[in-house]
Parts: sequence; C-alpha cells; structure tokens
Amino acid sequence: MKKKYSKIIIVVVVLLIIASTFILIESLYTKKEVEVNSNYYTGFVARVQKLDDTLSQTSEIETDNEVEQMFDVYTSIILVNDQLTLLKENTKNFPELNVLINDFLIFRGEYGYLVRDQLKGNRADSEVRMKVVKQVKLFLNNLPKEYENSKEFADKFNAAAEHIKPLLHLNF
Repeated sequence: MKKKYSKIIIVVVVLLIIASTFILIESLYTKKEVEVNSNYYTGFVARVQKLDDTLSQTSEIETDNEVEQMFDVYTSIILVNDQLTLLKENTKNFPELNVLINDFLIFRGEYGYLVRDQLKGNRADSEVRMKVVKQVKLFLNNLPKEYENSKEFADKFNAAAEHIKPLLHLNF
C-alpha cells in the first residue's frame, strides 16, 4: 500500500517539476518580449518628442530660414515613420500599427507638399503650421508614457493615434 502511494507521490512531484519549469520558461520569454517591445516603444516616443521639439522651434521663430526649418520637420516626420516601421517589424503582440504607419505616410506626403510650395516661394500658411503643431502635441501628450502588454495600453495608443487623422488633409 505504501509503495503505491509513494509511486503516485513521485509521479505528482515529477509532473509539478515539469509544469513549474514550463511556467518559468514561459515567464522569462514573456518578460523578454515585453522588454523588447518597451525598448522599441521608448525609441518611438523619443522620436515623436523630437518631432514635437522641432515643430515648437519652427513655430516660435519667423525667420528667413523657414525652408530649412520646414525641411527639419519633414525629416523628423520621416524618422517617426521609420521608427514606427521598426516597432512593427521587431515587436510581438503590439497593438495594430498598419493604420498609424499609413497615416504618417500620408501626413509625410502632405507636409512634403507644404515644403515644396515653400521652396517655390509661396509662404506656408501659418494656420496649417499651427494645426500641425497642435495635432502632434496632442498625439504626443496622449501616448502612453511606457509600454504595457495590456488592453488599456492598446486603447490609449489607438486614441492617441486618432490625433494624426486631421493631418491627412493639409492641402485642400
């Protein structure tokens, strides 16, 4: 009778060891995945912050270097888009990024037309420039500060992404 119980106990202990090992490995993998997602997300937020800073500098100063300033903004928009692509390609279980990437591509094109007009000698509409400043600031302020693998993070991220939509039609 004791031999029967000892075999059952050994089997249960072995199963518990196997299960706990599996859970530990899965936990380490998930932790590493969250760390990678967090690093790429931090890079993306930093790039958006740089875009916001560049926009703030260009909106504060009316100088002869408007074309250079607008080109700096255009370059920052391209870099944000590149960072979004890196985020999409190198992370797992991240909220859907295709729409935001597409929106930034359209925004980049729209802003590119403004730069082109400026190069042709047409002055950039200050209302449009202020709209860009405002919407990027709203986008940045509504982005979650840190990455989390949660529905709340995804909801906040998607809500922030909606602030880019008004920038898709800068040139009417």
